[in-house]
Amino acid sequence: MTASIRRKPPQCRALTLFLAGADVALKVAAETGLRLNWLLSAGRYWRSGKFTGFQGDVEHVRRLGGLLFLDSGAQQFFGKFKGFKYPYTAEEYLQLALEVGADLVATLDLPLDILTPRGLPISEGVKRTVELGVEVVDVAERLGALGRVVPVLQGFDHPPQWLESLDLYKQHGVTPQRFRVWGVGSLCMSRRIRLTRAVLREVRRALGSGATIHVFGLSLNQLRRVYDLVDSYDTSAWVYWVKKDGAVLVWDPVAESFIHLQARDGKRYPTERLLRINLLQLLAMHNHYAEKRCGKSHDRPTPSNQVSVSDQ
Repeated sequence: MTASIRRKPPQCRALTLFLAGADVALKVAAETGLRLNWLLSAGRYWRSGKFTGFQGDVEHVRRLGGLLFLDSGAQQFFGKFKGFKYPYTAEEYLQLALEVGADLVATLDLPLDILTPRGLPISEGVKRTVELGVEVVDVAERLGALGRVVPVLQGFDHPPQWLESLDLYKQHGVTPQRFRVWGVGSLCMSRRIRLTRAVLREVRRALGSGATIHVFGLSLNQLRRVYDLVDSYDTSAWVYWVKKDGAVLVWDPVAESFIHLQARDGKRYPTERLLRINLLQLLAMHNHYAEKRCGKSHDRPTPSNQVSVSDQ
């Protein structure tokens, strides 16, 4: 009779959450005393031709003790301005990243889910996204911050568009061998779960097993279907629902969804209190998927593990 060998379960990659928000929301998060990763949007701080007003938010982020991810700010920029150009240069953007001490810096990109319906051709948006990305890479290399850069892939309605973005990057020497963390954009507004899953599956295959994938603004409804394909994501949903209608989110792990509750008529609660409750419920959801992603292995990493970054 031969003895059975009990194999050690393989390590799985941690699922990392970056909370997104600013001002009061960020202050509330800092006051929890929890160690949290955060995503700041550069577009929020561009005023009168320069970056300003970010110092207070950065102080709160540092109190959190987690990673700081700086996003290009396309959502804010294209909501306020016309045209398909950023008001700031790659140089100005990278200087901001260094000043705030960002651990991860997304390349400047064009969000096609917003701009294609406004008239930007998909092929042109993909091409210009890569050109902007290469500019950021060049400046980052000169400033000694290359290891912080996260190249962003863009597309609109068909997985090959995101793969075309990757192929164009490779032609400029921006490859998965040089950059370990890659961002995937233009999926946050999609209601097509099959498209989101197909895009992420194809991108992961094309990048290879060594790459880490971050999805910008992934909806909580999408997360439940693709948590096994992403390594990190960011969300401001906990802020959005408070601002929209004062909703409190209650995580239901059995149904894997949130219940949205509102206070009784005539009963008011401070915004800070609602934000804090939603934040804690969002963390409960994240922990649920982080554990589910790694099964019941005792060796699974905790959700607090971070996307690895290094200066090159």
